[in-house]
Amino acid sequence: MKKNFSFKIFIIYILIFLVSSFLSINFGSTDINIFSSHLIQTNNDLYFKILELRINGLLQAAIIGAILALCGYILQKLLRNPLADPFILGISSGGSCFASLFFIFNSLPIISSLPLTILFPIQSIFAFIGCMFSFIILILARKNIKNLNDDYIFPVIGIIINSFFSSILMLIFSLAKPEQLSEIHNFLMGSLQPISIYPLLFIVTLSIYPIYYILKKSKFYDYMLFGDDFAKSMGINPVKLRNSSILMICILISLAVSTSGIIAFIGLIIPHIIRKIHRFSSHFEIIICMILGAIVLVNADTLSRSLFSPAQLSVGIFTAILGAPMLSFILLKRHKI
Repeated sequence: MKKNFSFKIFIIYILIFLVSSFLSINFGSTDINIFSSHLIQTNNDLYFKILELRINGLLQAAIIGAILALCGYILQKLLRNPLADPFILGISSGGSCFASLFFIFNSLPIISSLPLTILFPIQSIFAFIGCMFSFIILILARKNIKNLNDDYIFPVIGIIINSFFSSILMLIFSLAKPEQLSEIHNFLMGSLQPISIYPLLFIVTLSIYPIYYILKKSKFYDYMLFGDDFAKSMGINPVKLRNSSILMICILISLAVSTSGIIAFIGLIIPHIIRKIHRFSSHFEIIICMILGAIVLVNADTLSRSLFSPAQLSVGIFTAILGAPMLSFILLKRHKI
């Protein structure tokens, strides 16, 4: 019997997140103790500038990690596939490819002259179009392939989608100007570059309704695991629920991709960890899944900034190092290879 809520478990995850946040603010590519009274007294401007950058980075990592974990959890239930993940299915690739196109158009005088308050939403729209395009290809391809195991066919289609958008990205690299290449390269590697508070507010504002919708419909996703016929018997319109949930997921992924590029495997490993160690209702599992996603990405970001200081690595490197063995473990365990 699954429990609906555990206050003790919730507090434990919150405490872990707070400790991770403390470490994220205190450690970085610059070897400065942000809580040093000497730094505050001698150079206020430097102190507050570093503090602002690290707090913004912390919030960015937490928001993106929570979004990716949430989307992975819902995709695995909607598609009834334990390997479903925005990166593996090619959704992130489509969003990042279209978002990269924005860097090309951004060099046009009519666009480059626009303020950040307009530029960032435009980039998110580009990413949203790419995510929707990828998901449409995924679903259409699956409908035309009969008698194949979903455990394998969705990742295979995702490989095809990733390959397609990789070729488009090569074309974008060929057309990009030299000054645009490094910007696109860093973006595609999954880098949490410092951003201002405005993009963070934009992400949070546009994420509120999709997250609310998913939490509201959370109990219905369990019914979807048993197939569309069972969902209909429970009074659910599976097609409507699937399409509306996919739309919400694409909105969330486009916001994440337009900010941080491709960060792999967070959406794959976090739901498996949650389901492995807990047995709660979907509503509460979604909440702790988001918190754990935030914890993992915040710590990965801290490591990427401080491990090889003063050099700063892309956070996508650490998530890939963690995620690739986990994907292999899932395959080996499920199919006894």
